[in-house]
This record gives sequence, structure tokens and C-alpha cells, in this order.
Amino acid sequence: MKVMDGHGVRTMTVAGLSYGGFVAYSIAAQFKERVDRVVLICAGVALEEKDVEEGMFKVKSPEEAAMILFPQSPTMLRRLLKLSFYKPPIWIPSCFAMDYIHVMCRDYLHERKELVEALHKGRRFASLPKITQPTLMIWGEEDQVFPVELAHRLKSHLGENRAQLVLVKKTGHAINEEKPKEMYKHMKSFLCTDAMIPPNDNAKRLILASLISPNQINK
Repeated sequence: MKVMDGHGVRTMTVAGLSYGGFVAYSIAAQFKERVDRVVLICAGVALEEKDVEEGMFKVKSPEEAAMILFPQSPTMLRRLLKLSFYKPPIWIPSCFAMDYIHVMCRDYLHERKELVEALHKGRRFASLPKITQPTLMIWGEEDQVFPVELAHRLKSHLGENRAQLVLVKKTGHAINEEKPKEMYKHMKSFLCTDAMIPPNDNAKRLILASLISPNQINK
């Protein structure tokens, strides 16, 4: 928040996909007066530790989840893609897979695994703070990482009048890769509606539109 203060930003909208949604939710809960709206995309903030034990997820433990999320072999990367996409790539050559692993999955591996464990261990839905900002949730209907049941649970927690849920058909967890245009459309509709922007604040409207979809700003 000190960075925002330094730039003269008093209020802001926060948005996050997957783990980024956990961060966005936490910011909104801690700084209610500074955050005006929230967008959560396939973010399982409503999960509980017992959900893993009760079989909600495709993995049986945080350790298995970490092995898939941060793959160290082509086989595990293919498993990650199968879990994340509604229509995963048919095949990825091992040489390409190892290039990806080398760039994306080797640094800070221990810390990343600890993060997965921390998200799960001792987590109770009853302890989840209830944010008060208008909230948009966008979810892939076929999400296998954070099943859509978590979206309905969170919407119920926040209340019908505060939260709206958009389910994108034939889409998995990687919604930003599988259906980016549809995702941006819903974000733009939520963020740029006249009810959400102060009167005569055309500058904010243009900034939001350009951030969400630069090619659509003049359409």
C-alpha cells in the first residue's frame, strides 16, 4: 500500500487468477477502504484442509499437488496440462517440455512447495473473512484444479447481492489460455460499467478498458 500511496492511488481494483486470487482476496479483506472491487478467476479461496481428504481434488495430498504444479519431468508436465486444460495439447516433445521446466519450474522450488502446503494445512472455511466489495468470480466449468463447487461455496459465503459468478463452458483451470476473449469480456463488463465508475471519470474508464483489452477500447 505504501507504493500506491507514493503514486497517489487511494482506491484500486484487485484481480487474480488461481493463487493470484488468494492474494487479491487477502488484500481486499485487509484493506477494505482501499479496494473498491474484486475479480477472482478460478481461485479456490474457499477450500478447506478436509476437502483433500474427502476426495474433492484429483490429488490426494499437498505433496502430490506440488509435484504436479512444479513438474520436474516431461511426464509430470503432461499431467499438469491434462489437469489444467479442458482440451490439453495432444503431445509435447520432451525437449520442449524440459525447456519449459528449466525456465519455469526450477527456481525456488522448495519455497513453492512450502507455499502449497501452507495454503492447505489447517485451512478452515469457517475462518475465511467475508469481503464486502462487489466481487466477480469467473470459473472454468470443467476446472479440475479448483472444482466449481468451491465457486458456489464462496458465492454463498459472500452473498448473492455482493458476488456474481460466471461459469465458462468447456473450459478448465487455464481459462486465460483456453477462453481469454470470454474472460476479458466478463471482466470488462464488470469493471467498466457506469455503476462502478464515478460520474465524469472518463479517464478511469479508458484506463480500465485499455488494461483489460487494448484492441477493444475504441469498439
